[in-house]
Amino acid sequence: MFEGIYFQFPKLSFILFFFLACEALCPLRTNALYFPRTLLFGESKMRPPLWMWIAKWAMISFFIVALMSPVREIKEEVEGYDILFAIDPQSLTSETLSDIQTFIKGRENDRFALFVPASSDIMIPLSDDYEKLLKIVAQLSVVPTEEKITRQIDRFFSTTSEGRGWIILLSEEPKHFVRSLPVDKETSIIAPSEDWVEALDRSHPAFSVIGVQKYFEYFYIYPLFLGFLAMLAYLYGRNQKGLR
Repeated sequence: MFEGIYFQFPKLSFILFFFLACEALCPLRTNALYFPRTLLFGESKMRPPLWMWIAKWAMISFFIVALMSPVREIKEEVEGYDILFAIDPQSLTSETLSDIQTFIKGRENDRFALFVPASSDIMIPLSDDYEKLLKIVAQLSVVPTEEKITRQIDRFFSTTSEGRGWIILLSEEPKHFVRSLPVDKETSIIAPSEDWVEALDRSHPAFSVIGVQKYFEYFYIYPLFLGFLAMLAYLYGRNQKGLR
């Protein structure tokens, strides 16, 4: 029940030392409501009941705990695909890059990676920083080569949950471009000259998430309620005959 709970303002715990010091050092001038030196109440031979002492310090402690604001951080799971664009350098044109940008813009809950095998490979790991991804895609420029892709591209999915990996293979001649692919990742082979963006959106619709992805669950109400009950018990004891 209390797993993952921590305090937003833990430094407020120092207030307890103020009350401890006041209990020991502050003289009793009036019939104080909250933090009396109970040993001085009534006749000199009268001792206050133990439950009243417990209620007093429970009241103080619970109110301080409520001020410290116990919270638990909640992360809402966001569903989406982890998508790798594997692009044949022979098919890398301005139209292809424009289509990739359009596809990325419409899928806010997906992560994207980019791989273009060339004399100097272009490898962008999975990311959801869409602004940087779009800038990188807009600036892509490679010299066509005869490089092939292999199942080593599986390393792009090292942080992917099971069942979410998706490879989009962009090539006019995939048989010459692909040597081998991971067997456990879904693959869509696309000819860049086709109108593939809408087709993939229909076959793999983008996920949508309602609400926030991260928020706090507050628990201050529980110590506040317990502190209030302890205060009622303490005031009940204060109002008993002989303890006024």
